[in-house]
Amino acid sequence: MSTRDSSRSPSRASRASSRGSKGKDKKTGSTKRKAKHSAKKHEDSAASTSSGHPEYIVPLVLTSKTQEIFSCRTDEDVTYENPFKLLKKEDVLSDLKNRAAVSDFSPFKSIITEYPGEELLLVFDRDFIYGQNFYLVVTEEAKESMLQPPEPITDEEEKDEDFEDFTYVPPVPRPWISLGSELEVEEEMVEESQTKIKFMISRVHREFGSRVTFSDYNASDVKDGYMECASYQDKRFNVKPKERDTGIQVVPLLQEQSTQTKWTYPRNACTQYVPREFTEEQKRECLSSKSLKDFINSVSLRLEMALQQNEILNAFVDDWKALCEQESTFGGKSDSHLKEYQSFTDHRFGKEKTISCISWHPALHGLVAVSLAERLSLEDRVNISSKLILKPSLILIWSLNDPIHPQLMLECPDDIYCFQFSPSDPNIIAGGCINGQVVLWDISAYYELLTAKNGVTKNTSKVGYCPRTTLEPKASNDPPLVRYCAVSSIEHGHREVITDIHWLPDLFEITRAGYPYENKSGYCVQLVTCSPDWYICFWEIWMMVNIAPEWNICSFCGPSLLLIVSRLQI
Repeated sequence: MSTRDSSRSPSRASRASSRGSKGKDKKTGSTKRKAKHSAKKHEDSAASTSSGHPEYIVPLVLTSKTQEIFSCRTDEDVTYENPFKLLKKEDVLSDLKNRAAVSDFSPFKSIITEYPGEELLLVFDRDFIYGQNFYLVVTEEAKESMLQPPEPITDEEEKDEDFEDFTYVPPVPRPWISLGSELEVEEEMVEESQTKIKFMISRVHREFGSRVTFSDYNASDVKDGYMECASYQDKRFNVKPKERDTGIQVVPLLQEQSTQTKWTYPRNACTQYVPREFTEEQKRECLSSKSLKDFINSVSLRLEMALQQNEILNAFVDDWKALCEQESTFGGKSDSHLKEYQSFTDHRFGKEKTISCISWHPALHGLVAVSLAERLSLEDRVNISSKLILKPSLILIWSLNDPIHPQLMLECPDDIYCFQFSPSDPNIIAGGCINGQVVLWDISAYYELLTAKNGVTKNTSKVGYCPRTTLEPKASNDPPLVRYCAVSSIEHGHREVITDIHWLPDLFEITRAGYPYENKSGYCVQLVTCSPDWYICFWEIWMMVNIAPEWNICSFCGPSLLLIVSRLQI
């Protein structure tokens, strides 16, 4: 561009002198407007890339009260067509003085105070380009450029600048000025370093034009009569062989043919043969023959071995049928199928419910925990939500010694879809509800009840306790109902059902910034849950581990760390 502009400069000067002053002023004005527009555009792009919005713009939110005070109500005083509103600096400062921190201009008090002008330009941002519904212009230059934007460049002015007369100016020869490049040129030049070999071939003058005769003679008789031209390696140049990697594969030519013989004359036919029998004389002659005796002597040994094999092994038994046993009774199942060992049934709390999660007790063998949920679809659950509140949601802990009565019942705020025992303390159980809440239970008070074989404890008077007097109330046969000791808030949890829950190992913890660090307490104090709402939550449980092994769970309301899983588009 610089070379082109420099070559155009003489023609522009001559053309400008020939034209009138009016055309010169018009061109000068359009050039200035274009330069000003490009400079402003460059500044806006530089500022917007650095901080998200230009430096001369301050986005802010104006409440309805502030809009009424300054008469800048959206879609009434300021619209999309006329978004500008001039505010007096004195009115804004008085509003800051009267309403103090309540004023919407309080975060930008220093910027408004240092503003040099008397009026501030407020612009209505309907499309939220800068993140808020209004933004404030804090420089006089930006205010003037917005209120009085530069005139757009017309097509005629662009054509005048693009289609200009061009006059060729031939280059003027100038003397050579040495800058020290002769040495480099001499170094790159090829000079002959060896002397040339000269050959002179002469012939007697009288032999010029004379007749030449050829004859045959023996080369061995004449000294130096022949010369051998043996091959040798010429080191002056190298011939590089070109290699090409080529593969060939042979494909067999297949030919498929078929033929079929037609049955032209189908007909049914049958025949019968009369058996041919030996006569008595032929039988005696055959039995007394030497050939029959030799044959019997040759095969007798093999025949005996075959008979022994038939006695030991039945060759006609089907081995495939022997792989499975036959059913002993009609309609019965074979022993190769898995049989039901034991079933647990509770008609009062588990009727018409499905099992959502099941887990064995990690420390006490023979105990299994089962969570029950209503067998309803989402639409049915919404329709009868008022009735579901009256039905208890429970986790039942069963023992193999008593398949009829559950040992413990854990109360839940809603249906539990997943739960897990704590690896460091099996008395702590964490569960995830269908409404997105996380629930914790502490069953350490019922440890003796669970370990007892007959289900009787010394410290608990609810189960298996016999009244000493007739005045004491009789103990109930219902299993103990354990209420949850901690539950998360619905506002700060998952918005959909919790599909899985896990305890983090006792080796490390996750900070709120998402960094792992060493867990020196040796207890599992963090949970991780997932849900179809595209969130993975980390929950932290504050415990008093100094008085271990007794745990005192304080509370927890919201997750300590929240991970957002991006939705995959296929």
